[in-house]
Amino acid sequence: MIRHLAGRILLPQLAVLLVVTAPSSAQLPGRLGTPGLAGSSWQLVSFQASDGRVTTPPIRSNYTISFGSDGRVSAQIDCNRGNGTWATSGNGQLTFGPLATTRAQCPRGSLYDSIVRNWPYVRYYSIRNGHLFLTLQGNGGVYEFEPMTGSQALGSAVRGSATYSDRFLLPRTAVFEATLEDVSGTQSELIARIRNEQPGNVPIPFVISYDASRIVQNHSYFVRGRILVNGSVWFTTDVNYPVLTGGRGSDVQLLLRRVGSSGTPLPGRSDGTPITLENTYWRLISLPNTLVRSNGQQAANFTLHSSNKTVTGSGGCNRITGSYTLSGDRLSFVRTLSTAMACADPVMTNTEQVFLKALLKVTRWRISAANLELLDDAGRVVATFEPVY
Repeated sequence: MIRHLAGRILLPQLAVLLVVTAPSSAQLPGRLGTPGLAGSSWQLVSFQASDGRVTTPPIRSNYTISFGSDGRVSAQIDCNRGNGTWATSGNGQLTFGPLATTRAQCPRGSLYDSIVRNWPYVRYYSIRNGHLFLTLQGNGGVYEFEPMTGSQALGSAVRGSATYSDRFLLPRTAVFEATLEDVSGTQSELIARIRNEQPGNVPIPFVISYDASRIVQNHSYFVRGRILVNGSVWFTTDVNYPVLTGGRGSDVQLLLRRVGSSGTPLPGRSDGTPITLENTYWRLISLPNTLVRSNGQQAANFTLHSSNKTVTGSGGCNRITGSYTLSGDRLSFVRTLSTAMACADPVMTNTEQVFLKALLKVTRWRISAANLELLDDAGRVVATFEPVY
C-alpha cells in the first residue's frame, strides 16, 4: 500500500512533502550497506517492464540515486528530490525504507510518478558490466542505472524555480524556457537549455542538466528564463543570475518580469481568456505624491462595463458611478458621480479626493509591467492600478 502524507516543506519553492512507505509485510534487513553500493551514485538508463516495454528518461542526470554508507539514500527524481533509507541482507536482496520527496509538478513525460509508485517494491539488486540493476518484486520490472562520474555525483545540473509577482494564471499554451550560458566572452555561449510545456502556475521548478566537462572554473555562468505564450514572450528575466563558479552554487531562484507595450492586454484568467481594460476589476495601487492606504479598508477601484459603457467602483469610502468613452488608447470618464459618506480615516479621505480628481484628468491608458496606468493630456501618470480576479 502507498500512503501520501502532507508534511513539512523541504525546499523553499516546493510546498508539499510526499512519504512513500514500503508494503507492510516488508522487513528491513539488519545489515546496512555493501561494498558494491555504499558510497556509490548512479543515474537512470532505462526501465524494462514485465511485458518487455522499455522506458528511457529524456535526461539521465535528472534521475539519480546515491547510497550512503550510513544506510541513507538520496535521489533526484526529475524535478523533485527525495531521501530515505536502504538496507541489504546479502544475496542480492535490497529494501528501501520510506521515501520522503518534494512534490513539485514535473513537466509532461516525467517518470516521477512511476518511480515513486515502484520505490517500495524494489527487492533485489545486481551489478553487471558496471551497471546497477534494481528488480521489483514479482518480476514487476527492472531499473538499469549507470555509474556517475565524480563531477556528475557532485551535481551536473542547475536546479531552481521561476516566479513572477503578477497575480494571474498562465494559460494552457504557456511554455517555460531556461538556459545556462557561459558569459565570459564577448558573446554568450549556450551550455544547456530546457523547455517545459504547460508548466503550471508559479513557482515553476526546473532542472537544467549540463555536460560538466564544459564548465571552466575561471569562467562566469548565468541562468536566464522566460515564459512564452503562442510564441510571444510574456515574462523574462531582466537581470542575470550567476551560478556554479566563483563560489556560487547550483541552486537559483528566478524572478521574471512582464514584457509588454502600451495597450497590450493582460493575460491571465484561469480559462485562458485575456484580462482587458474593460470588464476587469482594477484596484488602485498608487497616486503621484499621495499615500494610498487600503489596509483593513476597501481599496479604491473601478470597473468599465463594455455592455453599456458604464463605470462602477469606489473611492475607498464612497461608491462611484458614471460612464466612459473609449477609442484605442484614448479614454475619458464622463458624468462620474460619488456618494457623500465621510471617511473615518483622514488618510483615506485624502486618497479618495485625489483619486476622484485624477479620473477627471484621464485622457489615455496603457499597460505597463502588467499594471494599468491612466495618463493625462501631457502624458503624466495620474493613477496606477492592478487587476483583481
